[in-house]
Amino acid sequence: MQNKSYIFLMPALFLVLLLPAQNGALKKANKFYSEQAYAQAIPYYEKAYKTDSSSALVLSHLGDCYRLTNNTSGQLKCYGGLIKNGKAEPVHRLYYGQALMESGQNTEAKTYLEQYTTDARGKELASSLEKAKQYTKNSDAYKIDAAPFNSDQNDFCAVNFNNTVVFASSRNKTKWINVKHGWTNDSYLNLFSTEKINGIDTEPKVFMGDLDSKYNDGPVCFSKDFNTVYFTRNNYSKKAISKEGTYKLKIFEGTMNINGFEKVTELPFNNNDYNCAHPCLSPDGKILYFASDMEGGKGGMDIYSSAKNADGTWGKAENLGDKVNTAGNEVFPFIASNGLLYFSSNGHDGLGGLDIYETKIKDNKAGRVYNMGEPVNSKEDDFGIFLTEDNKTGFISSNRKKGGMDDDIYNLQILREVKRGKEIIIITKDKTSGEIIPNTVIKLNTESVTTNEKGEYPTLIEEDLNYNLLVEKEDYFKLEDSVSTKSSPDETFTKTLLLEKDPKLALLALVTDAKTNAPLEGVKITIKELPGNEAFDSYTTTAAGDYRKALKGKKVGDKISYSIQLEKEKYLTRTVTFIYDIKKPGDINVNESMDLKLGKVEVGMDLAKMIDIKPIYFDLGKFNIRKDAAAELDKVAAVMKEYPNMFIQLGSHTDCRGNAKANIALSDKRAKASAGYIVKKGIEKTRIVGKGFGESKLLNNCACEGKVLPTCPEDEHSKNRRTEFIITKLK
Repeated sequence: MQNKSYIFLMPALFLVLLLPAQNGALKKANKFYSEQAYAQAIPYYEKAYKTDSSSALVLSHLGDCYRLTNNTSGQLKCYGGLIKNGKAEPVHRLYYGQALMESGQNTEAKTYLEQYTTDARGKELASSLEKAKQYTKNSDAYKIDAAPFNSDQNDFCAVNFNNTVVFASSRNKTKWINVKHGWTNDSYLNLFSTEKINGIDTEPKVFMGDLDSKYNDGPVCFSKDFNTVYFTRNNYSKKAISKEGTYKLKIFEGTMNINGFEKVTELPFNNNDYNCAHPCLSPDGKILYFASDMEGGKGGMDIYSSAKNADGTWGKAENLGDKVNTAGNEVFPFIASNGLLYFSSNGHDGLGGLDIYETKIKDNKAGRVYNMGEPVNSKEDDFGIFLTEDNKTGFISSNRKKGGMDDDIYNLQILREVKRGKEIIIITKDKTSGEIIPNTVIKLNTESVTTNEKGEYPTLIEEDLNYNLLVEKEDYFKLEDSVSTKSSPDETFTKTLLLEKDPKLALLALVTDAKTNAPLEGVKITIKELPGNEAFDSYTTTAAGDYRKALKGKKVGDKISYSIQLEKEKYLTRTVTFIYDIKKPGDINVNESMDLKLGKVEVGMDLAKMIDIKPIYFDLGKFNIRKDAAAELDKVAAVMKEYPNMFIQLGSHTDCRGNAKANIALSDKRAKASAGYIVKKGIEKTRIVGKGFGESKLLNNCACEGKVLPTCPEDEHSKNRRTEFIITKLK
């Protein structure tokens, strides 16, 4: 509620840079502006605007006048003009964004609010535009309707007094006297009262003539026994002028008896150089809450408290802190019988203008602040809440369009208890470094949210519920977690999520021709994760013959195991098993531990080299087929079934050790036994022939027959002990 002198007074701005030749209209406008007679300044600034519509001074001051008299379209014209002309100060973008909000242009409003970074107001208001659903979810809990005693002037801040309702109003006290206030061009504020007789509200009349002053008497509150009154007053005494040349609002205390007021005194924390306004007494009468722009606050008007001393005097004013107070204005506090503090603010996230908020007060410290949402709040100014002792009925004040854009009083009914839930602050950090990770997407059950630049996302969650969290951030592994409000007694608690950096692991492979070593195009690579044969990837190579796949979810210390199948027309299909312990981040090259060569299916080709057949082992001096040998021979049978026109010579070879004739005989038996096993697997016996070669076809110089003694190391001898599966014919 930026426009009312009974909220806060704008410091007098004396113009020191005016050109001597400025016109008469501008001089008058500036004079009224410096005197805070904003409504009276407007027509003269409008004349100056017609002469020079690009003047930064005219646009700025005229925009302020419209803002402080609650004219949204005027603000849009002036602050928008400053921005368009490139003459806007940062605060003009804030004011322009607020005006856009009030006019319902939320998308444009968000843009300009985010451009204001001088304090948190822009960010808070911009974030509120993304929380529209939050402000309507409890709309069925409240019912409001316009009070019948409203006038066509400003009426606001109604409270109960015995059997009457007392409120502030700028309506005329009499039809003969109408003194107006230059700020708004409305009559000065006075207190009026009305009562119900036979269910009908009586015509409001001036409340307690002894309280009536010449100028503004604003919001009022009473002690529980109605013997003491606290109210806001601006009496324009010459002694009360501030260093800035303005008259400040002050809080007064009055004692009452059957005849009226006995004594009215000024409270000790008042000061000529700052405002104190909107008093509210706690139910036990021990703490007075009020609004003030005294030095040391958070910005604008803040909510303060003062405790009553044992001798009945009032103690030092204490700021309620940054949970309640912002760089904007916090005004019109009200403390309910259940300990909830209500206040209005334009600095917290909300619907626009002033919104009404609530918070729990414990040991004079505020908890989480909640926006009351619609219909209590609107896009305009909503303030001055009052609740009866049962907290089920009361009043609010608003200048919403339904009431004609002046301040009106609305009856308030609370139809059900509203559970506000608990506040959780989700923080995302790097698991290794502990550093904050900003702008992280978190899925909270079904709602997706994003942490701020501090890596935090504060939000409300319902009580006695479990919430699943899914966290996603580029360059980090996806994280699943949960949080419960069942086990935490605190209103506010923190959940820190530690994200593990993705080391950017990738699987690399290069498929080449077995003969030429040239890269192979058109190879279908099918990879399955072991155990379980879960599909991992499928890819067909380009002319480069290479393959690269990021290993999402894998990290240093993991062990990977894959089945890799390579298929290409006219080439022998290969399946290999790749097992690897990840010891460092980076690329994992399959070719460093095994070759990925494909051989064309052609005469002379050895299947053993193409399908990764392990050595065929036999017991010493024997030729019966062992289980481990059978597994390898099954691979050959499978290939021969895939290629029914393929004929194989199965050759068994030994090393040089032992008798040459005996080696030939034993190897021949082993070859024929192996071929016979394959025949039993369904291969025609004409397609495979077993032959033993003994040591007649050594692959190296490890000969040792007769007087020649074996000198080769064992690994060289092992190369000669082999079984070959040579393709002899392809029909």
